[in-house]
Amino acid sequence: MKLLEDKRIFIIDSFIYIYKYYYYYKKYYNNNSIIYGFTNFIINILIKQKPTYIYVILDDRIKNNYKKKIFKDYKSNRKKIPFNLKNNLFKIKEILNTLNIKYIKIKDIEADDIIGSIIKKSEKVGFINYIYTEDKDYYQLVSNRTFIFKNNILIDKIFILKKYNINKTKQYIDLISLTGDKTDNIPGIPNIGYKTASKLLKTYKNIENIFLNYNKLNNSIKNRIKGYKKLVIMYKKIIKINNNIKTENFYPRYKINYITINNLLIKIGYTFFIKKIKKIKLMLYI
Repeated sequence: MKLLEDKRIFIIDSFIYIYKYYYYYKKYYNNNSIIYGFTNFIINILIKQKPTYIYVILDDRIKNNYKKKIFKDYKSNRKKIPFNLKNNLFKIKEILNTLNIKYIKIKDIEADDIIGSIIKKSEKVGFINYIYTEDKDYYQLVSNRTFIFKNNILIDKIFILKKYNINKTKQYIDLISLTGDKTDNIPGIPNIGYKTASKLLKTYKNIENIFLNYNKLNNSIKNRIKGYKKLVIMYKKIIKINNNIKTENFYPRYKINYITINNLLIKIGYTFFIKKIKKIKLMLYI
């Protein structure tokens, strides 16, 4: 397929925002908070960015995910998805379909692996990628052509390298393997913080080299990391995003059918979005 002139691709790590807006607007919109919050979020992206290429990525269950098989406690601290939220996901899909936004869900695959695979492919054909997420795991993907929008702030490679005092964004994988990640229930090594981990990575580049040069380390570090080699290498396998998932080709978005979207908004009782929708000025891409 011939790529169109707009070489920007916007990728939404959806479940972070679905959860966020579900709880944020729950007191105002009760059972429909998921629809209001997420729809408003997507429409604002369409208005501001006017993207030709935009994908919403949906997580699948992690029960049979390869990461769970490697480490059974992976994400075991997560609460079950609320029934009302789960029961309303089809409405989110309906809105995305009506807005002509492609959503992608792959059986037993997490969003980060799908996103990593899309980015690997898109960078090869010259895209500039923008990931909407609040998950720091994606820092490992940031490059000269890939950026993150987090809380409306654009995060680039320089920000990550300075913040964590590392040489390459891919070292973020090793950094978190050493220090741990409470969000995903990855313990890391006790008493190894960012400062110590970044110093080790500055010198030895990665976890494998740190343990290869174990005898060169000072006694304090030796005592702290002793016996953790296998565990930390396992954590690294889990934290590292798999960018070899088979994904579809890049499909541009069609112009919105305003009659269809208006009817849907009336049906779900969100007529106040109709004026906002009209602000989305889109050319017919294909």
